[in-house]
Amino acid sequence: MADFTETSISRNAKRVFSTPIADVATFNEVVEAFKNDETMNIIKNVSSATYKCRVEYKDAAGEDAGYVLFYGASTDNMNDMASLLSGTEAAETAAGVGGSAVLDAEAYHWLVKFTCTKNVNIEGKNYEDTFTVTIGQDYMLISGFTYDATRDVIETWADAQAALA
Repeated sequence: MADFTETSISRNAKRVFSTPIADVATFNEVVEAFKNDETMNIIKNVSSATYKCRVEYKDAAGEDAGYVLFYGASTDNMNDMASLLSGTEAAETAAGVGGSAVLDAEAYHWLVKFTCTKNVNIEGKNYEDTFTVTIGQDYMLISGFTYDATRDVIETWADAQAALA
């Protein structure tokens, strides 16, 4: 019977931002900047995107009566649902609270994941490094990379982004 032979070493690296990205517009700018950047020589495809918001329902006395979490695949998706679920009489009536529905700005969460490939030249040999990059509201994660050159080029790019300090 044949034995397994190690073919690669997979590593992860995470940058936690000193301050979370403040708003979804800035987050989307960072995502677009990463997606469209050509200086890193990385092939990037969005593999998933999650935009989450929370609508809280208060009863007539202003007490918490419940909440709804919504997960959308885009900012537009999230905003449309947030508008539908908050501040409308129909939504408040459907919740049966007789009070109000408000969007909880503190509960927003955004996350976009990319599947990436980078060709790396080490000592005259070309290698392909396949990995994922996840950009969240308060961190950036490189998962499954093999070569330092991959991490280094992404780190250099991230250093130049004010929102990712």
